[in-house]
Parts: sequence; structure tokens; C-alpha cells
Amino acid sequence: MSAFLVQNGKQAFSDANGRPLIGGKVYFYAPGTDTLKDTWQDAAQTVLNTNPVILDARGEASIYGGFAYRQVLRDSAGNLIWDQVIPDPNGSLNSFIADLADPLDPLNGAAMIGRGQQIAQNVAQAITFSKNSPSKYVKTMGYYAAGDGGNGDYIIKTTGTPNGGTVIAMNDGGFLHLCQETPPTLKQFGCKGDYNGVTGADDTAGFLAAVNTGKPFNIGEGRFLVSPIGPAVTYPENREPNRTSGAPLSTGQCVFGLGAGRSELIWGNPTTKQAFFGMRAATDIMIGGIKFSGGYAPYIVDATENGSVQHVSLFKCTVDGCITGPIAGRQLALDKESKSCADISMLDCIVQNVTVHGWISSNCDRPRIEDSKFFNINGGFAADFSQGCRSPRFLNNEVNGALHGFKFESSNSYASGGIINADNTIAETRDGIATGNHLMDIQQHGVFLNSGCNGHTIAHNRLEGSFTIAIYLGAVTGYSNAGQCIIDHNVLTLQSINATGIRSDFIHPTMGVIVDTNTIKGGLIGIDWRAPKGKLLNNSGTVDALGIQLGVLTDDLDICNNTIYAQAGIASTAGGDWKGLRLHHNKLFVSTGFGIYLGTLTSLSDSELDGNKINNSTVRADPAVIIPNPRGMRITAQKFNLAAGSGAGLATSGTALKSIIAHNIGTTANSIAGPDASTIANTVNNITDAAYTA
Repeated sequence: MSAFLVQNGKQAFSDANGRPLIGGKVYFYAPGTDTLKDTWQDAAQTVLNTNPVILDARGEASIYGGFAYRQVLRDSAGNLIWDQVIPDPNGSLNSFIADLADPLDPLNGAAMIGRGQQIAQNVAQAITFSKNSPSKYVKTMGYYAAGDGGNGDYIIKTTGTPNGGTVIAMNDGGFLHLCQETPPTLKQFGCKGDYNGVTGADDTAGFLAAVNTGKPFNIGEGRFLVSPIGPAVTYPENREPNRTSGAPLSTGQCVFGLGAGRSELIWGNPTTKQAFFGMRAATDIMIGGIKFSGGYAPYIVDATENGSVQHVSLFKCTVDGCITGPIAGRQLALDKESKSCADISMLDCIVQNVTVHGWISSNCDRPRIEDSKFFNINGGFAADFSQGCRSPRFLNNEVNGALHGFKFESSNSYASGGIINADNTIAETRDGIATGNHLMDIQQHGVFLNSGCNGHTIAHNRLEGSFTIAIYLGAVTGYSNAGQCIIDHNVLTLQSINATGIRSDFIHPTMGVIVDTNTIKGGLIGIDWRAPKGKLLNNSGTVDALGIQLGVLTDDLDICNNTIYAQAGIASTAGGDWKGLRLHHNKLFVSTGFGIYLGTLTSLSDSELDGNKINNSTVRADPAVIIPNPRGMRITAQKFNLAAGSGAGLATSGTALKSIIAHNIGTTANSIAGPDASTIANTVNNITDAAYTA
């Protein structure tokens, strides 16, 4: 037994100056009254004090009491020193006695004297306890058996809605309510998580029970075999007959695992493929630290006309062997009235070995993929942002092994399988940003912008591998680009000799794409431009065959400040009357071919060639630059450094009308065919110097 500090045998009182209150008087009353109340000289209450108690020559007295008092202290002359209430020293003990006798509150009564918690080996034993037991707390050592990870602390209540996990029905009508600060785990819902790749329990029932609570839960440690049955999904006109669903999560229902190596959900149905989770009218959901194996997808965000889905994030998860990765919004988003989803993201995840796409977002505001890795995307795109996405983001991701890299694509018409807005305009995918990504070993298209794209920026990405086309700005037949896109500061390393670095098919009456400061290494063609408008600026390329190929009639196309090392520099492959072509200050280092070849054109008007530099150390009889039928052109300040014995530096064919051909300098002479008087008058200050070195 421990010793304790002994209190003084007498109480001492002092005056305002700290001197003993000799002859002082201490009065004791019932609190709030002038009714005198007894005190004693001894703890046994056998000798009463006087009232008032008169203090001795040391200002002391022995005063014992067992109640609350109003205490009044005066000096020997009767002057008041204090008047205050003294609490009952036994009040805490009396309260404790009352709590101890309480038969209702589970925190009181028997729970206070060592009978506060009943121990059960498992849930089966716990439900046999009495709801009327003095102890209202039950601790289980496991769900099925001690140590299986399904243990929990429960409180017994007389009401509840059983769900097999957080609320469990007892045999006598009581209910065990799980009480813990953290969300419940699947094992607390009866899941076993014991799948070993061949055998294991079917954990579907417990998994769905946890989902159906509508509250957050944890996956916990284990490999859980599930095949959830989501709500029926019906669509008008059978437009998506293969659409599927998943176990429906509710607003705020977050689901976390212990990391992809410790918490795994495995699809257990070999014939029916569904998503693990589905969201149709919910917000604020995060799914993290889980590995999803097999099945259709980890989740489907499927906003309908009856609700929208917002703020959903997949975080630090692994998706392995599914048909597709996360789906954000309907793939064909069916009708004008369907609500969009918004702020759907995938952050720091791994998606691998999927059959089709690594990610699909459709009819979605601000979908985002960041810091994630994609491996072996076998049948589609690592990321597909399409069908009217607004402000998609693809940031700092790695793709290694895929049929295609990523795509920003707008909808086709409703009749051909796409969506349209309520005002009958086609839904654009617009204002996307893709930056900081590294794409490797892509079989076909690395980046694909298609049909109605508007305002996208593709910048500071690295693409390397055997692409057919590294960056492809395509256009569905009969559907034109709706705005300007920027392709900026990308590094393309093409390992296939037949590959193309950048290709554009976008056609728009007023706007073109800006391709600026990209680096292209390898491949057959650096830039294959099949659009009338655009700006190709400050790019550099070292390619096998052709630097820049022009494939359609031009109208407002700038090709400026590019540096090209190739067999040939810039060439057209389409005929017709071209206009608005500006070739300024390009440096073309060609080995065996032409520098600039526009010989397939019928004519070229309202265009400029200015300050271009062509170097070719190989003797070739053909001219370095060929311009057919220039009309109102300005051809000035070219520099030709050609091998001795080569053909003309600049040659025109047909007739040259009202053009300026001036200040060009080179090692060989120019050849101007059929100049009119105006052209002759403005063909001045051209220099031929066999010793010239550009």
C-alpha cells in the first residue's frame, strides 16, 4: 500500500496582512441561508464546535464537517473577511454511488466494477449473449474464429437494423453495434479474404453488405473474391447494350485499402463482367490503396438524367487485368438531358494488362489523370477523353506498352453514336492539357486529337517508340476542328523507319493549329501537314526522308524558323491553286533531295519565301527550290549553299506574275521561267557566287 500526504490536524486562518487571525470567528450556515449548521472538533463527529468557532492564539481550530456550508470569517472585532460556500467533500462519492446503482447506462452499473466487457471468441458466440446483461460491452476475438481479423468491440442496444457488420442481430432480439473510431473492414462484415489464386471463399455477400451501408469502409488485409451485382442499367434505343454497372457507392462513402500489395478485390465471375463499384448520383468519394483484378472496370461513374456525380478520385490503386480502367461518364452518353459528371480523377495509380482502354471519360467536366503509370494497354488508348469532355487533364503520366497513347476527342453526331447538347450542337472535348508525360512503345498513335477538338495544349511530353504517328491531329470525315490547339515543346523519338512525327488533318475555315518548338528524331516524315491553316514554328527535326510534307491546299499557313536534317526538306503532295503560304527563315540541311519542292501545284499566290537557308553537299541536277506559277509572291533573301555542279538554287516553272525575286544568294544561279514585266523589274540584287558558304 502506498503512503499519502497527511493533512494538517488544525485549520489555520490569517488576516489581510498574513498574520494569525487571533480570536477570529468562523460561522457555518446552510448554503444560501442564515441557518446555523453544525461542525465538529473530531472526525468521528462526537464533539460539537461552537458556532461561531473561536480561533485560538495561533489563529487555528479543529473543524470537521460532512456537508456543504456557507462559511463566514470575521476578525475578533466582527469585521467581515469572507463569506463563501464550501462544497460537500462527499459529493463525488455520492455521484459515484449513484452511477454504480444505474441499471440502464452501459457505461455505469456493473461496467464500473470489472464486469464492463464480455469476451466472445467469435460473432456466433456474441449473439448468444443476453441483451439484458448488466455488461453492455462485448469484445469479439474474430468474426468466425479468434485471430481471423474480423474482431471488434460492440455495444448492446435494444434497437437496430442488422447488416451483418456494423449492426448484428442477437438471438434474443438485441443488437450488437460496432463501436470504433475507424471505418469497419470487410472482415468485420464476414469476408474472409483468403483467395489464393485457385481456392478461397466467395466474399460477395459481405462486400455488398459493406457497400449497402452507404458509409465509408476499409478493405483491410486480404485477397477478396467478389462478383457484385449492381443495379440494372437500361438505356434508350439499346445504344449501349454491353454497358455494365457495379456495387453502388453513396455520397461521402470512401473506401480505402492498406495498399495495392495488401488489399485486393478479385473478380470472381468468369462469365458476367461488371465493375467493382458504380456511382450514379453521388459526390465526394475517394477510393484508395486497393488492387482491382479482373472484371470490367474498377468503377463506373454513370451520371444519368436523375443525378450527377462529382468529386470522385482513385488514389494509389492498381488496376490489373480488367477489360478497361476507370470509366468516368457514359461511354456513349446517351441523351441531351443526361447530367454530366465533374472532377473525376485518377492519381498515382497503376493500370496494367487491360483489354481495351486504361481510362475512359465521356461527357465529363475536369477529368484528370496525374502521376499514374500505364503498362500493356492492349486494345485501345491508355487514356480516352472523349464525347464532350471539358478541361481534361493528363499530367506527368507514364505509358509503356499500348496500342495508342492518349486521346482528346469530341462526339460524332447523335445518329452515328455520339452525343449532342440540348441546343443540338455537337458536344466538344475542349480546353484539355497534356504535359509532362512519357510515352514509350506505343504501336500506333501516341497522342490523338480528333473531331471537334478545341483549345487543347499538348506540351513538354516525351514520346519514344515505334509509332505510326506520334502526335496525330485527326478529323472524322465531314467533321471539322472547332478551334485552335497548341503542340509545344514535345520531344519525339521515332524508332520505326516508316513513322511520322506530327500529322494534322484538321480543317477549319478560320483557325489553325500551332506547332511550336518540338524536337523530332527519326522516322520517315517529321511533320505531315494536311490542313490548310496552321503555324509550324521553331521545330527541329532529324528524320530519314522528308522534313515537312504539305498535303492539301493552303490558306494562311506559316512555316517559320524550323531546322530540318533530312534527305529532303519541305514538299507538297497535292496540286491546285495555293495561297497564303509563308516560308520564313527555315534552315534545311538536305542530303540528296530538294530543299523546297512545290512543283505539284498549279499556282502559288499571296505567299512568301523569305530568309530560308538550304544546304546540300551532294551534286544534284534538279533545283533546290521549285515554285510553280508564282502569283504576287515575294521570294527574298534565300541562301543556297549547294555542291558545285548542282542545278539552280531557285527555279520557277510556268509563268511568274507580279512577283518579287530579290536578294537571294547562292553557289548556283536561279532559273525564273516566264516572268512578266513586273516580275522582271523586281528581280534584283540576286547573287551567284560559286565560292559562297552559307
